[in-house]
Amino acid sequence: MKWLIKTFALLFLAYSLPGAYAATFSVGFYNYPPMMIEDGKTGIYQDIFDELGKLTGDTFDVQYYPYPRISLLFNAGQLDIEPGVYPGWVHNQSVPGVFTVPFGKVVDVMVFAPGKSFPVKQPEDLRGKSVGLVRGYAYPDLAALINAGLIDRRNGLNEEQLLEMLTKSRFDQVVANKAIVQYSMVKMAKYRHLEIGDVMSSFDVSMRVHPKHEAWLEKLDAAILELKQQGVIEKIYAKYGVHL
Repeated sequence: MKWLIKTFALLFLAYSLPGAYAATFSVGFYNYPPMMIEDGKTGIYQDIFDELGKLTGDTFDVQYYPYPRISLLFNAGQLDIEPGVYPGWVHNQSVPGVFTVPFGKVVDVMVFAPGKSFPVKQPEDLRGKSVGLVRGYAYPDLAALINAGLIDRRNGLNEEQLLEMLTKSRFDQVVANKAIVQYSMVKMAKYRHLEIGDVMSSFDVSMRVHPKHEAWLEKLDAAILELKQQGVIEKIYAKYGVHL
């Protein structure tokens, strides 16, 4: 009940703020199922924006871009919102942005070929192993072991390729986004025999908003809190087979 009272209080405050009228905001997506699915213009983040629009009355103009272009557009003030961002990932950019309350998580987990799973409670548990990782991703917790040659890094273009390698027994273990793994298991039977292991990292993610819209942030926060309180966001994730 306290959460409900707080949410409605925030909504009332947000709608009474100067300039808190309905507006259109440009949103940058890149193809990253199930979070953002370019084919059909759907996915978890699209569904969340659809629900936010119902509450705020605002319009979210979603456009798909190559991933590197999103930061360039945001820094140049040509993009208003980037969804699913942890502040620490962008703190060194020229325009870090301002952030809403968290609405979800990005969780990386160990994924194993059938019969190959073992506990990974700390990076040292991977010493002497070959591990499939996404090319270009940093993996700071594993960096020291990789640089020392104590973990054999095997790169894949993306999580989908890593999972494919597991099914073909080219890797025994990989690190992958949990949401992508769960979604892939729902969509394709060939992945259902893979084994999800321990969590390697977990980040609360928010909407990254351009600072020129900072006055609007409280209105968006209130709407996100209401969706969380009502269980709407949890249901959206579950719709795509994702349980964080």
